[in-house]
Parts: sequence; C-alpha cells; structure tokens
Amino acid sequence: MRTRPLRIALHTEPEGWVELTNSAADPGEITRLRVGALSDAARLAAASARPAFVDVDVVLADSVNQAFLEFTELHPQWSPGARADALAHPGTSATLAGLLWDIWAARVADGVTLRSADPEQLLRRIVDEVIPLLESRGLPLELGARAS
Repeated sequence: MRTRPLRIALHTEPEGWVELTNSAADPGEITRLRVGALSDAARLAAASARPAFVDVDVVLADSVNQAFLEFTELHPQWSPGARADALAHPGTSATLAGLLWDIWAARVADGVTLRSADPEQLLRRIVDEVIPLLESRGLPLELGARAS
C-alpha cells in the first residue's frame, strides 16, 4: 500500500494560493480549512469530498523565542496556548517540520497552506530547511516545479 504524500501550499499575493507539491489540482478543487485546532481540521477534512488543506499562520526564526516575539508583533491578540481562529506556528524550521510530520502522520488533512507576512522568505526556508528535514524522516513528498 502506497502512503499518500503530504501536500504543501503557500498563501501568496497576488496568486492567493500556490501548491509547492506536484498536483494537477486547481485551487478551486480544494477545501481550505481555517480553524483553531487540529481536531477541528481533522473533523472537517474527513467530511470534505474534496482534498482539504489546513491553514497555518507561520513565523520562522532561528529560535522559538524570536519567532514568538515576531509573531506577537504581527498578531498582538495572540498568546501561546490560547484558542484562536487559526492554527499558529511561531517557531523554527525544525519545529515546523515536526508539526507537518504530525499533520501527515495523524492524517489530519491532505495538505497544509502556510501563510506568512513574508511568503518569499518562508518559501526559501521551506525549500532549504523544512523539506530536507521532512525527507530525512521519510515523509513522502512529491515536489512541483516551484519548490525545486
């Protein structure tokens, strides 16, 4: 039995949504889930007839403390552990790789849409740091042209 790969997309402007992994899917053919808990995402993804991608607001820094500071500057109402309208991940490339692994391993959703105030910087870190960490753990990814 072949394990389904994790699909990864970025929310960008002006495109809005760009999948980094190989897929012939049109953005209109997916369900985007913007929820505050992985359990909510799993429930909604299981009920979706289309591939479901959970939104994750991301700030990556060289340390978790620095990422928390940067995230709270962008989202002053946010605090760690508090229920929010969206999943948040202020952390490092390694902690993001861990979250993505968990989403894939628990079959929470077909993919993730990573959102950032600086999508180009996030894209570089995803390609240079996060994807190699995921591949080293054996997570199946089928990268598309934009992520190469």
